[in-house]
Amino acid sequence: MNFRKLIALLVVIVMAQPVVAVDYGQLMANRVKEVLKGKANGYTFATYPVDNFGLATAYEDKVDPSKELCATWDCLGVSDDAKVEAMSPEEKLKLKVSAVQYADTGEGPALKLSDDEKNSISVKALLPKILQVLSLSFDFTHSKGVTTTLTMGPVTIRTLRRKEMMDHLNSKDAHPLEKAAFGQKKLVLVYSDIVVSSMTINLKLDASTNADLEAKLGGALQGKVGQVIGKDSSLSFKVDRADKGEYSFEINKPMILAVYTKRQPAKGKLGPTRSWSNWPNIDLGTSNKVLAESVDLGDLK
Repeated sequence: MNFRKLIALLVVIVMAQPVVAVDYGQLMANRVKEVLKGKANGYTFATYPVDNFGLATAYEDKVDPSKELCATWDCLGVSDDAKVEAMSPEEKLKLKVSAVQYADTGEGPALKLSDDEKNSISVKALLPKILQVLSLSFDFTHSKGVTTTLTMGPVTIRTLRRKEMMDHLNSKDAHPLEKAAFGQKKLVLVYSDIVVSSMTINLKLDASTNADLEAKLGGALQGKVGQVIGKDSSLSFKVDRADKGEYSFEINKPMILAVYTKRQPAKGKLGPTRSWSNWPNIDLGTSNKVLAESVDLGDLK
């Protein structure tokens, strides 16, 4: 084979590499199922980066299945975001409130993401969310001089502890809407979820090609290193570094990848404490808050 034919063959091989349009939810579902296999069956996968609406989130069945009664921490009696932010990573992962642990956890392996996938998640899913919280906007799609590094912790399956949840629902600290639904057999719970325990994104900008973004980020983050931003949004983050041209953001609560919803079998009861098997599965469809948005990651090889 002569040199020209060899070059032509190599070009054909490169061009033949499949390029597939994929969204965030599809990619994360595929990668989670690769490492967890059948353990991921039955879960609804989040279609955008979100650190809320996971384990213990409550919805109302029958009357209005689209009605979210309360999200995770609010359902567990912690309505002050500052108290959640003050918790340790272990307390946030295991949902510990006043020494009571509401989540059983089983740590799994890390997700197997390619560099191209990590970059797409960073520039098309995470950074736009972070900029939105900062009231900034920037299209990273075709930008030059932008380098990102995404680091993710292991995948963890969390399951709600029945006895602890039952005790809470019968206590004075129970959310009133959830307690009312519980007493009328209208309660739908996120009884299990799949999370990434930690996530950090490092951003490096070449000021010569991104002077405008550099100036805006520098101004928005001035004096905010060490602070948590976006407490009232679907994704909050801690600013770990904000030097000229170099930034580090930490998603400081477990990132929700998927949720499993079940419907209460009888009013005022959670059923036997040994398992959740007697709770019927329920698909909330688009009423599920983890499906509230959709993020297109573009073409990936």
